[in-house]
Amino acid sequence: MFKSKFEKLENYLKNKKVLITAHDSVDLDAFVSCFLFKLLLKSRFENEISIFFSKLSNLTKDFIGIFNEKFPNFVLSFNENKEFPEVDVIFILDTNNLEQVEIPDKKRVIGSQIPFIFIDHHIEQNRNYTQNITSLNIINNNITSTSEIILELCEYFGFELELPHKFLLVAGILSDTGHLKYANNNTIQNLSKLLLDERLDLQDVVSSLEFEEDISEKIARLKGLQRLNLMRVKDWLIGITHVGSFESSLATLLINIGCDISIVYSHKKLKNRITMRGKRSTCHETGLNLGKLLEEVSTKHGISGGGHECAASLNGEMNSRDIVEEIKDKIKQILNK
Repeated sequence: MFKSKFEKLENYLKNKKVLITAHDSVDLDAFVSCFLFKLLLKSRFENEISIFFSKLSNLTKDFIGIFNEKFPNFVLSFNENKEFPEVDVIFILDTNNLEQVEIPDKKRVIGSQIPFIFIDHHIEQNRNYTQNITSLNIINNNITSTSEIILELCEYFGFELELPHKFLLVAGILSDTGHLKYANNNTIQNLSKLLLDERLDLQDVVSSLEFEEDISEKIARLKGLQRLNLMRVKDWLIGITHVGSFESSLATLLINIGCDISIVYSHKKLKNRITMRGKRSTCHETGLNLGKLLEEVSTKHGISGGGHECAASLNGEMNSRDIVEEIKDKIKQILNK
């Protein structure tokens, strides 16, 4: 799918120092993608290649612990230094929005001449960043995880995947598709390629992604349910509530218990967050695309936002209650067509 881009990328990268990073609060798909991308580049170039993560999500941290026990000889190391290394190019994975990226001395780095390239599966933001080499971006929102883009890169360059690599990729794909809830035919084909290795047990990977909720998440979800307001449009139910944290977890829960669309927002001192989820059947039937909807809202208000057809979010300094009212109006217009 990206053959010409892969060729250009290979020519561009010769003799360049590379930094690989991702969005803040790195989820498992971003984590896996960065590590496999680094291994791929190291197999083809003698360049200096490093990874920087600002913060890992709790799920990612828990998964690393399980993975390290299973594959003790496979080292997952990354840079947590506060000083920015000297590099020639930055690869930003699993987002194409700089507002979602946290790196040391961000203002200076973004204001310098260091170019960056996006590898991502979210809706393209088209922010016209001057340092972005758009001709080398690899972005396709029809792909359900960035891990699958990295898999395609590995296949193109003939990078031989070992068992730990396959385990990581399957975990990244399962995690970002909600255990296949948001998968498509290509997702299944990509998983099938990886699972042809008889040493790899799908249920073994699935169990590595099952974690007991901590008490703070349980409390947040229960409080969110207590505050739930329902809006009915024709035969669709939209659930709206607010919490201080764990917005994504609660938004998914609302879909699981009967809402067709969920909106969960927070109002904090600095940045607020609005998270949305939708049933796939509702999005398909109505033409509702949450990623596009929130990308439009984010552009209008100068905040960070976007996502996928059935899962999206907004982040930034905003009056979350007012923005939620605007989102509700847009949803009503779409559902009433």
